[in-house]
Amino acid sequence: MRVLRSMLLAVISGCAGFPASGICGEIHVAPDGDDRNPGTLEKPFVTLGRARDAVRALKAAGPGRDFTVQIRGGSYRLRKTVVFGLADGAPDGHTITFAARAGETPVFTAGVPITGWRKVESPPSELPDKAHGKVWWAPVPDGLDRFHTLYDGARRLRRARGNGFKPVGSSPQFRADDQHVLRFPAGAIRNGQGLADVEVVLVTAAPWTMNILPLASVDEAAGVARTSIPGTYALLKPRFGNFPASAWVENTLEALDEPGEWVLDSRARRIYLWPEKDEPGSDIVAPALTELIRVEGAIDYDGPRDTPVRGLVFRGLTFTQADRYTYEKGRVGWGLQHDWEMFDRSTAMVRLRGAEECAIEQCRFADSGAAAVRLDLHCRNNRIDGNVIERVGGVGVLLAGYGPGTKDVNTGNSVTGNHIHHIGELYWHSPAIFAWQSGSNRIANNLIHHTPYSAIAVTGRIAWDREGKGECSRTVRWNEVEAARQADPRDRQDWYERERFLHGRKNMVLRNEIHHAMEIMCDGNGVYISGAGGGNVVRENFIHDCPSEHFGEGIRCDDDQYETVIDRNILWRLGGMATFVCLKGKNYVTGNILAEPLAPPKRGMFSIEAQRYPMEGAKIERNIFYATRRGDKIFEGEKYLPRCEVARNLYFNTADPEWGSRYLTSGRKQDPEQKSLVADPLFVDPASGDFRLKPGSPALTLGFEPINRSVIGLIERPRTEAGAK
Repeated sequence: MRVLRSMLLAVISGCAGFPASGICGEIHVAPDGDDRNPGTLEKPFVTLGRARDAVRALKAAGPGRDFTVQIRGGSYRLRKTVVFGLADGAPDGHTITFAARAGETPVFTAGVPITGWRKVESPPSELPDKAHGKVWWAPVPDGLDRFHTLYDGARRLRRARGNGFKPVGSSPQFRADDQHVLRFPAGAIRNGQGLADVEVVLVTAAPWTMNILPLASVDEAAGVARTSIPGTYALLKPRFGNFPASAWVENTLEALDEPGEWVLDSRARRIYLWPEKDEPGSDIVAPALTELIRVEGAIDYDGPRDTPVRGLVFRGLTFTQADRYTYEKGRVGWGLQHDWEMFDRSTAMVRLRGAEECAIEQCRFADSGAAAVRLDLHCRNNRIDGNVIERVGGVGVLLAGYGPGTKDVNTGNSVTGNHIHHIGELYWHSPAIFAWQSGSNRIANNLIHHTPYSAIAVTGRIAWDREGKGECSRTVRWNEVEAARQADPRDRQDWYERERFLHGRKNMVLRNEIHHAMEIMCDGNGVYISGAGGGNVVRENFIHDCPSEHFGEGIRCDDDQYETVIDRNILWRLGGMATFVCLKGKNYVTGNILAEPLAPPKRGMFSIEAQRYPMEGAKIERNIFYATRRGDKIFEGEKYLPRCEVARNLYFNTADPEWGSRYLTSGRKQDPEQKSLVADPLFVDPASGDFRLKPGSPALTLGFEPINRSVIGLIERPRTEAGAK
């Protein structure tokens, strides 16, 4: 170590071995390197952990400066999570960057090669006849136990899946007394020796939630299975939505009946595979990890102050082939809203937990069972910028702060310029970007498409349940809540009293493009704001071409949500319920374009649900309602409009000139609507999504502000060269 320190000091003092760029403190990593090397370009290290340790020594040996680790292209197989702690943070005012070398693609994978394949000569009795002679097996590599995904190169292989079915029975409630019980039709689930490896996958009675649960027992005669972990809601058929089959079992030999499927027998430590070709390929791997990289400061969970890691940058790296996370016993009350994710858990390939002024930029997250990125607990002023996230099993980007209380330290982060698509492939309920109890963030200029559920969710829904049995209830910081209430008692028990403990306030959801969202699940949206704090702004987003029959709303303010601004968005060609905006509570909807529902709106182009939510002071002003089909309904809940300030809107239907007039005549008792108009807004080319206004548009007389689509979605920006500051 003394020799290494002397060598590093020499490198610092003279910048020896570094390029002529003059950047001191560069270290190099390559797949053909050696951790006994000095880490120069000519003699690089081979592991990220060794480079991390070298930077740590360089920092300790010299004055504060920027450091760069240049990582050569090729594969880096991780068997343990690489952890960056306080000793690895950047000196004040500087950065430590781990970057792909210019023009090269380093790939970090949790995949462990599966070798020793041989054809199954004596088929197990459970194996279908059609699979005889087609299935191969290989031993589970040493060091691996249970895993839930398998990969052939870049492709995630499909785990053997039984025939889909609808659970037997129904309930008027989403919750049942026993959420361990699943009743199934005859033959849908079989009992067997490998039951410990079998999981049931189902959309629950509440069709905005999907569970993957291990089985504890099966009674075939009674048609009853018990899970070892409770479901989020009753394990019944979905209360609504078109799901021909909402449940099935996975990882059973009985279901191994198609090429490309596999099964793990953990007791026998065997992997069974029906290869798509004559024999298994040479690039089949099983994941050793869910979490590949973690940046972790000193978290004082019960205390008022954490110590974050600062100034780390990860640029141009690819992360892949991680496992999905599993539910655990005792998780009740620790899930994030509706169990869409888990609180403070290792569920993503890259995780920041106690970090400030760090960045993940121009990276790629692909072909994995895990979420891509999560920012947990104390995370301030971090950047998730310019990444590609595709074909992952869970959430794209998660920001999850502390639970309700006064410790509010998940703030000021930016999630910008990311291309996120085909996410939630295993947990269908996963939002592409999910901010839970996290505030003052900028979620901007992302392109999001092909999601099974909502595209962007900003939430803070909590069951304020001291027993810890309700949703998210065990995250509540009751000591802080009670101390604050004693210091400042308020004579009210509504959102305005609780809001001071909710951290999801003042988020800016700006200029994102969203299409083909909500392709599978029900009751979700393009942008979803629910149970969060005040001051959230949803502005200048373009949400379009979402044809799924299950699509909910373009933008939705849901239960217990107030003081949200929905401003100057374009909502076009939405299917399903075809509700462009759903309003619950005192929120402000101004200057939006609501155009051309794909299907006759079941709940109207604009839905107001005021049965339980105070609407007084809500605004619906200067919006353009544009339809192309007779009979499209404008408002659902029209009787609640008098509670709102409704003014200066424009209504036009190309197929029905009297469409807007009939509505305004029926609503003349509302004085503000006297200032609304029925007229052609004079869009440039609405059929192709060009909603610029021609000169003389009557919308301009209402104070409508034109929306510039050229600044929405991904915008070409200069790419930072790897290794540059």
